[in-house]
Amino acid sequence: MKLATIGSGSIVDLMFKSIADIDGIEVVAVYSRTMDKARAFADKHHVAKAYDDLDAMFGDPEIDTVYIASPNSLHYPQAKKALEAGKNVILEKPFTPSRRQAEELFELAEKNGIMIFEAITNIHTPNFGLLKDNLPMAGEIREGVFNFSQYSSRYKKYMDGLVENAFNPKMDGGALMDINIYNIHLALALFGKPEAVTYFPVLGWNGIDTSGVLMMQYPRMNITCIGSKDSSADYLATLQGEQGTFRIVNGSTGRMNDVFFTPPQREMEKQEDIQISVDQGLHMSYEFMDFLVALNEQNQEMYEACKKQTLMAEDILDQALAQRNALAASRA
Repeated sequence: MKLATIGSGSIVDLMFKSIADIDGIEVVAVYSRTMDKARAFADKHHVAKAYDDLDAMFGDPEIDTVYIASPNSLHYPQAKKALEAGKNVILEKPFTPSRRQAEELFELAEKNGIMIFEAITNIHTPNFGLLKDNLPMAGEIREGVFNFSQYSSRYKKYMDGLVENAFNPKMDGGALMDINIYNIHLALALFGKPEAVTYFPVLGWNGIDTSGVLMMQYPRMNITCIGSKDSSADYLATLQGEQGTFRIVNGSTGRMNDVFFTPPQREMEKQEDIQISVDQGLHMSYEFMDFLVALNEQNQEMYEACKKQTLMAEDILDQALAQRNALAASRA
């Protein structure tokens, strides 16, 4: 994989660390909006080529794959341009703001004989696999709560009237798109598509969801997804079953650091946790290893599984965003 990157935030820094020891992946170019920033970022990571022109970068024959970690609203147009240039794409979450756009990108990739993946980390980790394999220990799951609540460094500015991308509806910001998407993916990868979706957003002064609770209803189970940019809490996910409970540390953030199982807690009894997880190192490396295998082996089964997962998440986003926007319009 000869990789080019778009974006220069902390997620891209982590990507460089995560792929450093993966044979077969080499970053050959970086892009930023100005050449000064692009060159500085390239030098920081010892990359030879720096671009401030996307068309020029997409025309570079050495590049076969583009990793896009730009602001949410740029995901779709930049991915489309990369696919049109014949490049494989690894697209940071949220994939697109609508299923229609997601389908268009997948169709364009198929037409050009290339692949596009959503970079959602938690479902590629070893600890996710261990959780899924051991899920029957809990019996029938009845309730799940996934919480990703992270107080935004930009929230105070927003409350003072300065709207940056994270709190701008026109830039596809908000708690649902920025962070609750991790919870959605985790639930879908474990349980599939729900019967019903209801989103209860907390709306800011410009109609953006500064936080919100997404309810996913299954025939005999509820999953509650909490995403907040206006308050904070422990990054903890729990799955309550008839035979016990799983606790997932940092599962909702994508890291899947630790997974514990506890037998049912009964009155006057103290049950000891059983650790299910392993020390997996940098969580982001596993998605890139999967993408590398899919590309090198042209593994259509793996690719179709990733595509199905993304499209299910897009269905959830479509429903939740429609509910958020309707509520905002009613209060305008």
